[in-house]
Amino acid sequence: MRNWFLEPELQEWVWCDDKGEPSVPLERVIEKYGPRVKNPTDVFPYFILRDGEPIGFIQYYIQDETTIGLDMWIGVLRERNHGYGTEALKQMVQLIHNYVKEVFIDPEEANKRAVKCYQKAGFQYSGEIIEDGYKCLLLKIRFED
Repeated sequence: MRNWFLEPELQEWVWCDDKGEPSVPLERVIEKYGPRVKNPTDVFPYFILRDGEPIGFIQYYIQDETTIGLDMWIGVLRERNHGYGTEALKQMVQLIHNYVKEVFIDPEEANKRAVKCYQKAGFQYSGEIIEDGYKCLLLKIRFED
């Protein structure tokens, strides 16, 4: 996972702590993601696997009792643009849809690849937000009662 944070394109959109950080120490990755893996309480992480090998990461987090947020990326460069991210999102939404009324994801507006992936997975534009100083789109899937 640490190696994914070193890949320039991924650094542009995903970061461990500081966006654009040129070198993410392994200790920082362990510090941030270790507790989520060992004892998930409000953030629930998963690796996206292809042929048993991790190629990406997806996590959901509880926003409130009716809403769950998602984060997702394909970390292995050669595995991008094959639909794995879209499929992972669809599977995650299927897994959690009975427990909430809506799921959201909030990519930076300029991250066109991510926005396209999320829309292919069924997320629809719901507005814009400023997150950590960056303009992000709010994309949602709402479930009927």
